[in-house]
Amino acid sequence: MSADLNDRMPVWLALDQAEEWIKADANGAMAMLLVSEPPAMDAYRVNRAVNSKKYNSVESLLPIT
Repeated sequence: MSADLNDRMPVWLALDQAEEWIKADANGAMAMLLVSEPPAMDAYRVNRAVNSKKYNSVESLLPIT
């Protein structure tokens, strides 16, 4: 679960659900989130520079070994 990696849990919605979610009231939006399925993901450590807007490089996304 991505909440294990970051406390700012992303919203996982299908592309065709985005507009409906934005327009929904709080209860409707929460209901959509509760039934949404997160995509398959791989987690790996990356360079801390990825957190800086000054460092804009693809290399920052490479796994740290």
